[in-house]
Amino acid sequence: TREKPTGLGIVNIRTREMSIAGQIPYGSGFWHVHGSPDKRFAVGDNFERELYLINRETSEMMLLTAGHKSTAADHVHPTFSPDGTKIEIQSAMISEDGRAMDICIVSVP
Repeated sequence: TREKPTGLGIVNIRTREMSIAGQIPYGSGFWHVHGSPDKRFAVGDNFERELYLINRETSEMMLLTAGHKSTAADHVHPTFSPDGTKIEIQSAMISEDGRAMDICIVSVP
């Protein structure tokens, strides 16, 4: 069992209540996280360079992408589009040298 939470911490600044959504059973948890415009979802990457969509109400997680190159200069840094239907990421997954970062679009299911 984990001794510390590794999921997404959500804090209500009015009530100071905190909840953990999208608990990860391995690794160091999420690194870069962004919330959807409608506040229903969050998207986050982890140190294994996986990208997850997290339902903030149910804490359910869906793996969206995996296999991003660890030789690249950075993590995927997910960001929702203004309408919440797409997620922009950076990745070296499709680059010829495995290091150059490309901007990629992931559709929200």
